Formats: sequence, C-alpha cells, structure tokens
Amino acid sequence: MIFSQADIEAHIAPTHFDKGWQLFTDGHVTAPNIQRDGALITAIIPQAGGRPLRVYVRTSSETNSITINGECSCGQQKNCEHVAAVLLQALEDQQALPGNKRSGQPRSQQALLYFLHIDEDGLLVETNVARRLPHDGYSVIRRFEPGHAASRSPAWFLAPTDLELLIALDKLPRAPVTGFPILDSPHSARILAVTLGTRRCYLARDYLKDSAQETPLSLGPARPIEFQWQMDDFGYQQLAGRTTPEAGTLLPLSSPCYLDSETGECGPVDTGMPVKLINDLMLFPPVAPEQVQQAHNALFGTWPDAPIPPLQRLDMETTPRVTPVPCLRLTTFEEQLQEDWHEYRDMACLCFDYGGIILSSRHTPSTRLVDGRLICVQRDKKAEQAAVKQLRKLNFEQDEHWSSHAGEDCFFLEPELMDTEAQPWLDFQLEHAPGLRAQGWRIEYDNFRYRLAEATNWVCDVEQLEQQDWFNIGLGVEVDGRRIDLLPVLLDFLGYFPGGLPDPEDMASEHFVIPFTCEKDGEGDQERLLHLPTERVLPLLQTLLEIYDGASLTDKQPLRLSRIQLARLTALDQPGDGPHLHWLADDNIQQLAQRLRDVDGIPDINPPAGLMAELRPYQQQGLNWLQFLREYQLAGILADDMGLGKTVQALAHLLLEKEAGRADRPSLVIAPTSLMFNWRHEAQRFAPQLKVLVLHGPQRKARFHSIADHDLVITTYPLLARDRDTLLAQRYHLLILDEAQVIKNPKARASRVVRDIDARHRLCLTGTPLENHLGELWSLFDFLLPGLLGENKQFRHVFRTPIEKHGNRAVADRLSRRIRPFLLRRTKQQVATELPEKTEIIQSVALEEQQRELYETVRLTMHRRVREEIQRQGLARSHIVVLDALLKLRQVCCDPRLLNTDRARAVKQSAKLDMLMELLPEMIEEGRRILVFSQFTTMLGLIADAVKKADIDYVTLTGQS
Repeated sequence: MIFSQADIEAHIAPTHFDKGWQLFTDGHVTAPNIQRDGALITAIIPQAGGRPLRVYVRTSSETNSITINGECSCGQQKNCEHVAAVLLQALEDQQALPGNKRSGQPRSQQALLYFLHIDEDGLLVETNVARRLPHDGYSVIRRFEPGHAASRSPAWFLAPTDLELLIALDKLPRAPVTGFPILDSPHSARILAVTLGTRRCYLARDYLKDSAQETPLSLGPARPIEFQWQMDDFGYQQLAGRTTPEAGTLLPLSSPCYLDSETGECGPVDTGMPVKLINDLMLFPPVAPEQVQQAHNALFGTWPDAPIPPLQRLDMETTPRVTPVPCLRLTTFEEQLQEDWHEYRDMACLCFDYGGIILSSRHTPSTRLVDGRLICVQRDKKAEQAAVKQLRKLNFEQDEHWSSHAGEDCFFLEPELMDTEAQPWLDFQLEHAPGLRAQGWRIEYDNFRYRLAEATNWVCDVEQLEQQDWFNIGLGVEVDGRRIDLLPVLLDFLGYFPGGLPDPEDMASEHFVIPFTCEKDGEGDQERLLHLPTERVLPLLQTLLEIYDGASLTDKQPLRLSRIQLARLTALDQPGDGPHLHWLADDNIQQLAQRLRDVDGIPDINPPAGLMAELRPYQQQGLNWLQFLREYQLAGILADDMGLGKTVQALAHLLLEKEAGRADRPSLVIAPTSLMFNWRHEAQRFAPQLKVLVLHGPQRKARFHSIADHDLVITTYPLLARDRDTLLAQRYHLLILDEAQVIKNPKARASRVVRDIDARHRLCLTGTPLENHLGELWSLFDFLLPGLLGENKQFRHVFRTPIEKHGNRAVADRLSRRIRPFLLRRTKQQVATELPEKTEIIQSVALEEQQRELYETVRLTMHRRVREEIQRQGLARSHIVVLDALLKLRQVCCDPRLLNTDRARAVKQSAKLDMLMELLPEMIEEGRRILVFSQFTTMLGLIADAVKKADIDYVTLTGQS
C-alpha cells in the first residue's frame, strides 16, 4: 500500500505527529526493525532500560483515499507518536526503492542543515534537521545533536559527508550559552569548507517562515587582504582587515577566511603572509593612547616585517576643571529572541557633559578625540556620584547587564504591583523630570517607546460639504513641530471609557496620557504618547463623547458632523473652557454657536399682524424659539403641557412665515384623527388669513389637486400610508407632527412616510414628558435631526441603558444638555402666574365609519318619526318623542353600546372613548388629577372597563344628576 506524508498527517494528531517526527529524526526507529506484509506494517522500537514497544499499522484504500489505523503497546490511544515514527520511516524506505531513486541517490524527506553563528566565542556551527519542501527549500527546522550520529544507528537522510562532519563537530569545544560547537581546532578551515560543500550551510539569522527563500552559503575564491589602523572617539587604535572585494567578516580559523553575507560567499584570504600572522593581526587587541609605544614594540618585535602601517602617536591635552551637566537619555533597547518574540527593555542612560565633551558615568576612558586632538577631561567624580544618588532616590535601579551592553550606566524603573510597564516612566516624566531640568539636567530621548509629547497650537478646520448641513472637521495640533490630526486620537481614547468620562472632581490625575501614531522620518509609523492637561482637554473629550458617542475613526478619515454636532463642538470656544481653538469657519457657524450657547437669550420676534390672539409671555418665547430654529435650518420639539397653547404657538409661527413671504409652499400638519377638527377650528379662530385644507374622509381625493393652493394642509396619521404618493409628490415649507409620539416606532409605516416627506423645516408637538420615554425621544429626534442622538443601538448603549437601568445622573445630564436647544417644554406649574384662573378647551370629535353610519341611520329614523308625530299631534304634545330622539343621538355619539339595539351593539367604534383613552395616559404622566363626567352611568362603566384594561388607577363615583 503506497501512502504519502500528507496521508500520515491527515490521520495523526499534530502533537503526536511532531513527537513522532522527532523520534524518526533522532533515529529511534530504523529500517531493519520494520516489516511490511501488504497493507500491514509491524515494527519493534527498542526502549532504553525497558521492554521494546510493538507497533501494528494497517493501511487501506477507499475511494481514492487512504485509511490508517495504528496501535502501539505504549498504552496511549490509537495512532500515537510511535505509529507516526514508524510510518515516517516506512515512507523513507518506500522512497528509497529503486523506482524512487533520483540521479542514483534516494530523495529523503529530511536533510541535515548547518547554520553558522558569529559571536564573542568565535565561529559556531548549529546542526538542524528539516523537512524538504516539494519545490526545494525546507520547513519545520529542529535541533539535531552531532553526538546522535555515533550513539544511534545513523538516520537514512544522513549522507556520508554528514556523518563525517557530525563526528568532527562532536569533538569540538562548546559555546557556554548555546552549546553549539566552536570551530577552534587545527582542522577548522577544512571543516568549514566541507560544510559549505554540502550546499546546506546557511548564515544564522531569524529565519523566515518560508525557508525556501534562504540561499545557502557557497565556497568563494580567495580574496586579498590588507590591514589598517582605525581610531575611535577615545583615541584607541584597532587593526582592521579589509578584503578586496570587501567582506563584512573575517574568521581567524586554521586558515583565515572571510564571510561575505551580501554575496553568500565564504572563502580563504590571500596575502602571502603566514597564517599565524594573519590570525594574530585579526585578534590584536585595541591599543590605548598611553600604550602606543608598548604595543608597537610587541607587534613589530614579533613580526618585524609585518606589512602594516605604524601606530599613530597623539599628544594629549588636559581640559580645565568644569562642573559637569548630567544628561539622562531615555531609550528602549530591543532584542529579537525568536522570529516573533522581541524583548524590550526601557532604560535611562546617564552621562555627563564636560564643556561639550560627553562622558559616560561608567568606567570609560576620560579621553576624547576632538578634531584630531586627544583631549583628557578632568572629571568631577563627586558630582557624578551625586547624580547617581539622586536617580536612586527617584527609584531608579542600575542594570549591570545592559550597562555592559551599552557601555554606559543604564537604570530602570520597576513598576508597582498594579502598574503597567509604562506607568513609572510616565510618572517620572510628569512629576520628576521638570524638577531635574530646573536643576540643570538635560533629559533627552532616543527611540523611547514611552516618550511624552506636548500638543501646541490647536487649530480646528471646518469644510462645508456639498450637502448643505454637513461638514468635515479636523482638529490639528503641533507635536515636536509636526502637524497631527488629533480627532482620531481622541476618539480612539474615548474607547477606554465605555461608561462615560469620569467627573472632573473625582479625577486624581491632572493629566491625560493618550497614545497616538505619527510618521517617523523614513521609518514608517511610530507609536507615541501625548500629554494633555486635564483642565484643557476634558471639556473637548466630553463634547466629542456627546456628539460622536465614542465611535472610533481610522487614520486620515475626517470627522463628518452635522450642523447640530458641529455647533456643539464650537460651543467649546469660550474663555476659560478648555483649549483655545483657532477656528477656521464661516460667520454663520460662529453665530449659530453663540445662539446655541444662550438659548434663553434668543431675541424677541414681533408677532404676526393678523394673529387674532394676544400671546402670553411664555407663548411669545415659544414663537421666538420657533423662528430661531427656522432661521438656522434646525428643528425641534415643542413639548408644553396640555392646555398651554402649543397649537396657537405653531399657528402664530405659520402665519408669521406667510406674512414674511417665506411660505411659498403649503405647510403640512399631521395629527390624530380626534384633533383634525380642533386644528381647523383653531386656525379659523386665531389665523383666519391662512387658507386651510382638511384632507379627511372619502371625498378628500377630490381635493388633492388643490393642495398647492393652500397655506395649511391637515391630514391624519392613519391616512399617511394610503395617501403616501400624493403627499410625497408635494414639497412643503413646514411639516408639523401633532401628538408626535405616534411615530415612536421608527419601523411603522407612518414613521417611514413622514421621514420621506420633503419639507424645509420640521416641528413636533407633544405633551408627553419625553424624559420618561427615551425610546420616543430618540424616534422624534431621528425624524427631526438625524444623527443628533446617533443610531438607535448606539443610543441605547450610551444613554438608555445607563439612565433607565443604572440611574446614571451624569449621563442623564449629558443627554439633557445635548437636546436642550432643540426641545422647549414648559409645565403649568412653571407658567402658572401667566395663566388665567380657569381655562376651557373645547375638543371636537369626529365620528368615523360604522359609528357615523349608525348615527345617520338613527338620525334619519328619528327625524321621520318626529315629523310624523308633530304632524299627528302637534309640537306641544310631541315633546317626549323629540327628547327621545335627542337621547338616542347623544347615546350614539357617546358610545353605540348605550343604544340597546342589535345593530348598535355590533358597532365597536367609540370616537369619544378613543379620544379619552388617548388623553388620559398623557395627562396622568403630567401628574394631573382627572374628573370625568357623564350623564350615562352605563358610559361610566364602559370608561371604567377601558381604564382598567389600560392599567390606570381610578375611582368610580356614580350618582343621579
């Protein structure tokens, strides 16, 4: 049965397969211990100090797929790692059959790879075994100890050259940290050459996941070499060898070699010099300025004909004594330990500035090479020790490992138990760094990941879009001379406060530290931390939270605000309230912001000349507010208590628009059916100049053509869906929704239709206390000012849940501040001094459909009977018949069920009762105490049943009248 590695991986769990691969690689399973009998594979695996394991594997083929069932005496479940190892070795044997040979050599799935490491111990060789990829290259690299070649039966994939190299490597000394063999023997150059000849030798680095992209090192031709002295900043001289072409690394082996990582070549150097001389020159230590003569004698005394230039002699100058300036450089060291594993170490490196010459506090030379002169600095050790002591008082601790690595004193800050790694560094920059600077310290930054930046020069750009009421806004600040778009940064920062920003009085910190990304010169994006004083930025954050509800933006995406949201942001630009924003916006935006900041200061408007009423002071204020909304293309909710004259305020507004010549289109009022005739009556009474058209009843379609000829068109919510096409075909000046809570369900047909009506201005009238119905509040503002309260889901998360479920007063106040300019509500208690002693409101009720038909039937019947009775007995003797007729008509008007006939009882409509049940919940929520009169005790019983069904508390008082 022929199977593949893919078949094995499909039937063996990944953990078992990986362990099996390691067993197979290490030679625990060998070909002689495996027997094949058709589809059955048996194997014996020796165990050190124990009984050998027995493995049985049966393979079968079904519909072009392979099934593998393996068992092992190890006691684990089926298809364990031992089964995997046996199958891999069987697969290796299968590929080694004559029919599977390639160029006379078996093509193994594995190969031994060699990796060269260059460190302070010398040239190290790491050996690994890896899987071959189908199209060359390798993957899944695992460590392979050289000693395995001698201690176990050689694995199939090891070529004779590999066995020779492994034996030689196993005899070499090992590096103390990694344990890799060090090429340090009389045969080191030959071992390197043989290793390169395998074409499986690589320069060690952080390997790519796809190892097929790596190119093996090759043996290159000999390159000539010459040596020159190089001098560092301290005046130390070091011999440096340079090959032609230049190679990056020289290897002091038994025969000196070069390693060129750019070309991937490794080969011998050629100078004509003795091998020992070349290696001595490669390993010659740096020469201090005061040791020049001694080093010259030692070098040229041993090799008098060495082809190298002489050492350079420098005269030393001593500086006068000066007080050093402590310099603290904050930096982050990064060390890549594995492919996806980086270790970061944040450090403060201390050095001292002696008149322009920088010296580390560590035991480094006090000499410096300056403009070709060797300068010796007279150091003030007491001042340096005092600086170190001061750092220790600020909880800095010295790190010897990184100090040795960096060549200067490095200090770290250990975070407290609950702190993040960044917190102590942020605290130091905010609390202690200013004091050190005041003492004369110089604090610098070098690729420090927790560096705090300061924001300056706040500028707000406003660009009006093609859509008249929408704007793009960008908030820019300067950070280290660069312009940064701050809005995405602030909006992302708001995500850390899902429950809303804390109260300023509860905040212990006087600073916000906000992460942001900026572009670094030629190095892509860089993570930075922005320091913003709380008293400057908190008002801005609170406003952003109100107008954008914590949503985040991607970089370079502008913040798109409506006129309303923009106005909320411009309200920040006032003395003493947050950062001073330099606004680049037109005068209209500035004027709008001023009016929104001071709603109570809206100027008075002269009432319309044709208004047949004298407005009370609060009604005049309402008219002012309605005109303000119209002037700035806004919308709002007039939510006065019932009886305070919402209708007359709206009619005064309509009439003023007509007299000013702005109402060149009709205005549309949508109201409950019960209020249709009330609107018509109020319009005739207070604004007779308005041409009013009522669209109601079957005959309304005959009046559709005259809509444009009227000032005011009145229709009902139930008719919206039926008359949708006609209503949407007309453009309106003003759209008014009376009892606007009817559209509380945004998915209802009526709610969808009103949103599609084309009107310049929109207004809602309601007496319901909307603060008790946040769902209705959102629905109305979604109709009036889409976007003011966000999407419904967002509104529930940001406002409804915190207010209704958690009683969050701060969130309720924030919502109230947002809607305040667009909602005008006065209760009777607030305007009690402006009201007469008693107010009478007459509400007209229209009978509909079956109730109206029943009324007409009774009316015609009783009319005929009365006429007949008068004709028979005369009027004086027909009073009872007349009164009976009036009684029946009154009963039909109150509720058809009061009329004791089968036909009357079949009518389920009652216009008066329906209207009463519309008014009662609203009035009760306003805290009203209501007394209902009726001459018919049966009617009181029907009302009691209705209020009980509506779950309204009531008391029934009946008696004779």
